[in-house]
Amino acid sequence: MKLLPISATVAGLGILLFAIAQAKKDKNGNAYLNQGTETESFNAKEIATVLYDAMKEANLTNTEKRKTIFTTLTGISQAQFSWVIKAFGSRYYNTLTGNTYFALWQTPVRHSLKVWLKEELSDSDYKLLKSNYPKYL
Repeated sequence: MKLLPISATVAGLGILLFAIAQAKKDKNGNAYLNQGTETESFNAKEIATVLYDAMKEANLTNTEKRKTIFTTLTGISQAQFSWVIKAFGSRYYNTLTGNTYFALWQTPVRHSLKVWLKEELSDSDYKLLKSNYPKYL
């Protein structure tokens, strides 16, 4: 007779612990403590798109372009920068005109992010960026 109340108490305690454990998980089933990590807020494809949009047009004054490039890459680690390079891939770029347009006699050529940045930034700005990402620039 005493076994029944003890069993009910143990079962109730088990259900309570299970409910607490489930409450500490987010919608994806990941532990609550896992939220807010650096990789969740980092999107290499999005960063590559922002860089491309900033550099695709010819621009006589590079101040806005430079600002966008450096602001976008602020806080990006070397490992993350390698993902940005991969996401950027090779895109058509005219090194003569500094944009994505080609004349009829020109053959469109794809270039990596490294070439785009070298062409778009001043030598001193490129060296500064290269000091942050020496493995990739």
